[in-house]
Amino acid sequence: MLLPLFVASTIRHQQVRPVLWLNTAGEILINGQKADARVNPGVSKVKFAGGYAYNFSGAKPGILFGDDPRLRLGGSLSVSVWLFPRNYGSVSPQAEIMFRGDDRTGLDPYFLVITSDGTINFAVSSEDGRAMGVQAELPLDRWTHVVGSMDDRTGELALWENGEKVACAHTSARPFVGLDPRFSPGIGIGNVQNDHGPHNQPFNGLLADLRLFDSVVTPDEAGFPPFLSSRN
Repeated sequence: MLLPLFVASTIRHQQVRPVLWLNTAGEILINGQKADARVNPGVSKVKFAGGYAYNFSGAKPGILFGDDPRLRLGGSLSVSVWLFPRNYGSVSPQAEIMFRGDDRTGLDPYFLVITSDGTINFAVSSEDGRAMGVQAELPLDRWTHVVGSMDDRTGELALWENGEKVACAHTSARPFVGLDPRFSPGIGIGNVQNDHGPHNQPFNGLLADLRLFDSVVTPDEAGFPPFLSSRN
């Protein structure tokens, strides 16, 4: 399997500190401090020349966070990640890359997801159920850098792949902050937030250098290196 070698330092390109960061040193950071997360069976770290990636496989993998107040973003936000998908969803027609929500259907403040039609989608939802997303085709079995962003000031949603803007839209919806504590709110990476709930949307593949920002960032600010090589 091919794994990426980041020839240029990603630190040099990072000009905005992520709120949440699964870095290539194998650490999980919230606001720059090491954070706890529940790592389910089916998730493992993979060592490569650039550091660590996370391998997701099996029926219910996921890196799960509770409803941490620091991750309750209700304005501008961006999600950045390197991903290597093996399929578009085998257990469910959706495979979550990053998801904030609870067990209620259709009230998910923000998420980045792969769907069975071969696309990756970045979307936000307001508390009254208004939602909007942007999508683009996503190849399998290769590394792609993806950034999804929502600008609170203009309402612009944007989606980038490998440094190129591939989709945009405008919306009046804004991601809401207050999830319902009765329905297991939280954040999931590689799946939904609750592995004992009614939903299961597992990702099958590898993720590296996932970052969540409380601002709109460009791919360069989100850690996209100018050069990318590969090795076995």
